[in-house]
Amino acid sequence: MDTTKPAESKLERVIRKIKRCLALARSANENEAATAMRQAQALMRQHRLSEDDVRASDVGETQSRMTRATRRPYWDRQLSGLVAETFGCTTLRYRHWCRQSERVVEVATFVGVTPSQHIALYAYEALLLQVRQARKEYVAGVRAGRYKSRYSPDTAGDHFAIAWVGQMAGKLRALVPTGEVDLELEQHSAGRSLVTVQAQDQALIDLYLADMKVGKARKQTERELDLDAQIAGMLAGSKVELHAGLATGDEEQVLLASA
Repeated sequence: MDTTKPAESKLERVIRKIKRCLALARSANENEAATAMRQAQALMRQHRLSEDDVRASDVGETQSRMTRATRRPYWDRQLSGLVAETFGCTTLRYRHWCRQSERVVEVATFVGVTPSQHIALYAYEALLLQVRQARKEYVAGVRAGRYKSRYSPDTAGDHFAIAWVGQMAGKLRALVPTGEVDLELEQHSAGRSLVTVQAQDQALIDLYLADMKVGKARKQTERELDLDAQIAGMLAGSKVELHAGLATGDEEQVLLASA
């Protein structure tokens, strides 16, 4: 397998130089900072780039390897949306023709300011494996008569998974910084509060998506859920422990464990 990296384009090299100059422009040495800023501005003028263009180069997208035939179920989309919101990304539903399975499949895609989209993808796939397994076991229990439901086993399993995913909201938010640390961030990042950073990142993501044809999400119709399945899903989800590595994409850590 060819492991060589693709050649860096001329524009990418220019942007990398501009970023290096902008980083040097924050130097405590006034002469060095002024020289670096002039070089950055000269490169931007020469190549007709704005600071937004440079910052937007940090935005990227990453696609899940875990596919579903035709359309992902609601609880799967609910999970990707929750993860995207937690890590400051935008999630998209992408359908394409899969040559291996010879059918149309749908996958989750995350768009964010690097490395947030990679962290979001890692968290999503780790949690998706867990909820799929938990749902599978619950569906088997309904079929075997261990759990009662007035719905079909698969539908009851969907209701179980919706409640399971709902339990992840607070657990995920506990892994990332919140507004409570804004003061500390301001002291260490020239006044850029967490809220400011999030707003700037979202603006860059919106700029990245501006030229893409992104359809509007359909409004989800309210549905009556199986109460027993909901309770079972909530209990199962509450026992899942998320470890700090999930918020950094650290694959060497054991990320999920059931209590």
